[in-house]
Amino acid sequence: MRHMATAAAGIAAVVLLTGCGASSAEKAPAPTSKSGASATSGADSSFEVEAALKNADPAPYSAEIRTETYTGSTLMVVMAGRMNLNGSGPTGKLTLTTSDSVPEDQAFKTETILLEDATYTRTLDDGGAVGEWQRAGLDSSSAGLADYGAYAQLLLDLGPEARKGQEEAGGVPAYRLSGSLTQDQLRTVDRRLYDKMRATGTKDFACDVWVNESGRVVRFEQSLEVSGNSARNVVTFKNFKAPVPVSPPK
Repeated sequence: MRHMATAAAGIAAVVLLTGCGASSAEKAPAPTSKSGASATSGADSSFEVEAALKNADPAPYSAEIRTETYTGSTLMVVMAGRMNLNGSGPTGKLTLTTSDSVPEDQAFKTETILLEDATYTRTLDDGGAVGEWQRAGLDSSSAGLADYGAYAQLLLDLGPEARKGQEEAGGVPAYRLSGSLTQDQLRTVDRRLYDKMRATGTKDFACDVWVNESGRVVRFEQSLEVSGNSARNVVTFKNFKAPVPVSPPK
């Protein structure tokens, strides 16, 4: 379980920085109301997803982000916080917490401040901070959040079979795109994941993206394989607003 929790934490971090994990697995199950996305009736109510993506506001904004990483059907790690997006680089504050399914003596919780050029991380417990801040520099190969809109465009390029229609995701109307993306398709969209896929011999992976009427991705799902274990990542964005100040710890 310790190894699985550590691996899951690594996957969550990769999701934050690159949008996906290292290799592929079986297709994620179709969304249900339990997973936060559900089908809506009436195809006539669907908006034009291509136009929404094309006309999305390029101005900087912030959003609450939550990433859940599952091993099989078991929730292992949750990463949550608020991120500034569409700027010169993503910044924000996040916590990474193991779930109740991880034994108490193996559980952990960390807090991270993400800046354009560095991250600061410390361990936490229920009473507050218990560790010193640790700084790690970021370079062009490790910094940045994946362009989820570009993932949506890749799925659109797969053709009609990728268009699953309008659903509700997080209580708002969203258009779901679903399909399998290949290593070569990621070459210009997510170079870090592309390199990992090449290193592990991964050819493709399953991916689902939900786009709202404003052209913003509100949900992202991906299935992958980690150390022989089937895993799934679920990333949600909500409560969009103006960017928030983020500074190094004092």
